Amino acid sequence: MNNIILEPKFTQHLQWQGAVSFSLQRLLKTVASVVLVLSTGSIATAVQASETTPTAPVVIKGAFQSEPVTPALFSGDVRSLPTLPAWKQGDAVREIPRIQHPRPAAAKTGENQGGEQPGRSAAPVIDTLLDNQQNVAAGPENRAFSTLVVDIPGIAYTGVVPPDPVGEAGPNHYIQMVNAGAGSVFSIYNKSGGLISGPTVLSSLWTAGGACANGSGDPIVLYDNLAQRWLMTEFAAVGNHLCVYVSQTPDPVAGGWYLYDFLVPQFPDYPKYAVWPDAYYVSSNEFSPAAYALDRNQMLNGLPATFQRFTAPGNLAFPFQALIPSDHDGVTPPPPGSPNYFMRHRDDEAHNPFSSDPTRDFLEIWEFSVDFTTPANSTFIGPIQVELSEFDSDLCGLVSFACFRQPGTLNTLDPLREVVMWRLQYRNFGDHETLVGNLVTDLDDTDHGGIRWFELRKSGAAPWQLHQEGTYGPDEASRWMGSIAMDKDGNIALGYSVSSTAVFPSLRFAGRLATDPAGTLPQGENVILNGSFSQTSTTRWGDYSSMNVDPADDCTFWYTGEYVATPGGNWGTRIAAFRFPGCEGGVETIAGSSTGLYTTFAVCLNQTTSQTVPIILGGASAWDCEAAGLIASPGDSIITVIGGFANASGSVGGAVTGLSTSGALCRNLTTAQTVPLPLGGVTSWDCEAAGLTVSPGNAIRMLVAGQAN
Repeated sequence: MNNIILEPKFTQHLQWQGAVSFSLQRLLKTVASVVLVLSTGSIATAVQASETTPTAPVVIKGAFQSEPVTPALFSGDVRSLPTLPAWKQGDAVREIPRIQHPRPAAAKTGENQGGEQPGRSAAPVIDTLLDNQQNVAAGPENRAFSTLVVDIPGIAYTGVVPPDPVGEAGPNHYIQMVNAGAGSVFSIYNKSGGLISGPTVLSSLWTAGGACANGSGDPIVLYDNLAQRWLMTEFAAVGNHLCVYVSQTPDPVAGGWYLYDFLVPQFPDYPKYAVWPDAYYVSSNEFSPAAYALDRNQMLNGLPATFQRFTAPGNLAFPFQALIPSDHDGVTPPPPGSPNYFMRHRDDEAHNPFSSDPTRDFLEIWEFSVDFTTPANSTFIGPIQVELSEFDSDLCGLVSFACFRQPGTLNTLDPLREVVMWRLQYRNFGDHETLVGNLVTDLDDTDHGGIRWFELRKSGAAPWQLHQEGTYGPDEASRWMGSIAMDKDGNIALGYSVSSTAVFPSLRFAGRLATDPAGTLPQGENVILNGSFSQTSTTRWGDYSSMNVDPADDCTFWYTGEYVATPGGNWGTRIAAFRFPGCEGGVETIAGSSTGLYTTFAVCLNQTTSQTVPIILGGASAWDCEAAGLIASPGDSIITVIGGFANASGSVGGAVTGLSTSGALCRNLTTAQTVPLPLGGVTSWDCEAAGLTVSPGNAIRMLVAGQAN
C-alpha cells in the first residue's frame, strides 16, 4: 500500500484544535489504498474506498510547535524538604480519574463479571500460545533468578487510588513514585534499599508560580543513561499541563533540578514518557491519542524548550486509549536519525468487527521524527502494522474498570485492557534493535486474564518484525498489570499482579534466558509478595507497574507494583530487585587469584546485601565470585577471604578484579603474625614484601576489601 502524505500547510493549526485527528479518523475508515497530497488546497488522488480493509500508513508532515518554556530552578537538597505525613483513618480519600472519550461505535458491549457476553461465540476460544508455555513448564532446577537481592516496602497508602506505582534505578539510587493527595510523591533509596529521602511531594521542588506548583498525579520517573540525568513528571491539578523535572546532575538528592511547565492543548491523561537521543517523547490519552516531543537538548542545559505534537486516529471500541513511546535502555543509542516508535495494539474483533480475522491481531507503530529547528519537517508516520497471534481484549466488556476476581468479595479489579503496558523498552544490540512490551488478554473467553508479551526486532533499514511472542497464564488465576524489560544479554523479566477467588492480589515475576525456547518464560514463576487481603473499597488497580534495568550493570532488574496491605483494603507497594546470575554486567566481574599458595577455599561476602558465597578451590589459584553466585551492584561493600597453605612457588600474595580496593590483610595462622596493607585502589598485593614471614606449609589467610565497580 502507498503512504498517505499530509503536507505542512494547515496542519499545525488543525492539530492544535484536534481537527486533524477527527479528519484522519474518518479518512482511515473509508480509504484502503490512497495517495493524498494537501498543498495549497489541492487533492492529488484517492482510490478504492473500504470501511474494513486495513489502511496504508499515513505520513503527517509538519507538527504543531509550542512557544518556548523557560525553566525554573531547584538548587537545594531534597532531604531538606518536608516529608509526606502518614495517612490515617479519617483523612481524605480521592480517586485519580481515567478520562474516557466516547467513540462513534463499539464492537461489543456489556460489563458483567463473567459468563457469555454479547458478541462472544458460544464456544470458548483458547489462547493459541498457551501450549507453548505449558510445554516448557519449569521445575525448581530452572529457576535461575528467584533470589531477591532487594526486597523492601515502598511508599505506603496515601489516600489516593490507584497508586500508579513507578520506579527507576540510576548509578547510585532508586527512585519510586506514587499518587498522593497533593499530587505525586517520590522517595529516594540507595541501591541496598535504604531510604535516603521521602516520601516528598514532587511539587515541593517547584520554585515558581503557575499550574505546576500544584500537582495532581500520574507520576513517571526515568533515568536518561545517555545523558546521566533523571526525569520526574506529573500533570497539574488545574489546566492542561505537563510538569517535567530534569535533574542537573546524576545526583537526584543534592544535584539540583530544572523545572518545566508545558501547556498542552488538551488534558494529558495517562502520560507516558520515554528517553531518546533527540527528544523526551510523551504519549497521552486525549480525544485522539496524542504524541509529544520535548526538546531534550535544551532541557538538559536548562534552556527554554519547546514541544511538538501530533495525534493518531482513535480505535473505535476503547473510550480510554493511548499510545506508548519507546524508551531507550543500554549504552548504545539508536542509529543516527532513528524516529521514536509509538505503539498500541488492535484487537480487530473489537475495532474492526465486520472484517475481523480470527487467527491474528495487530500491533500498530507510529514513527515520530522531530525537527525542532524546522517544525514543518517533522513527521508522524503510521500505523505500521505487525501481526500477532489472536488475542482478546474483551475482559468483562471493552469499557469496564472491573473484572478480575478476589477471595471473599464480589468486588473485582480493573483489567486495563486498553493500552500496551508501561514500558515499551528499546535496545540497540548493534546487529539488531529490539522492542519489548506486553498487554493483557482473555485466555479462554471467561474473563480470565493472562499476559501477552512480545519482542520485535529490526535490522538495518528493514521494518520491525515479530521475533517472538508468548502468553503467560499457567493456572486459574488472572495475571495482568505487567511490566517487562530485557537485560544486556537478551534475558527477559516480566513482573505483574496475580489474583483469583483463591489468591489474594499478589506480586510475582517470571522470565526467560536468551537461549530459552522462543515464546516461553520457563525460568519459573517467582513470588515478590503473597497478598493476604482483598481490595473492597474500589475496583481501580494499577494503573501501571514498573520493570526497569539498572544502568550501573545493565543486568539487575528492579520492579515495583501494588498489593493490598490492610484488612480494610488499602494498598501498599513493594520494591524488589533480582538478576540472572549469568549476566555479568557492564563492568569487570569480581574475581581474584593468588600466588605462593595451595589454595583450599575462598569466601565472597557482599556486606551491603549480607550475601555470602563460599567457593571450594582444591588447589586452584583463581576464583570468580560472581560466577559462583555473588550478586553485586556498583558501590557495594565487598570482602573476599582466601585460605590455603604456603608453598615454594613464589611470594605469597594476590590480585583482584572488579573492586576499588581499600585494603588487604595477610595472616600467618601458624605463627600468629598479621600484616595489614592499605591498597587505595591498587588491585594486587604481596604479603611477604609487606613483612609477612612465611615457611612452606604455613596456614595462610588473606583478606581483601573494597567497593564493587
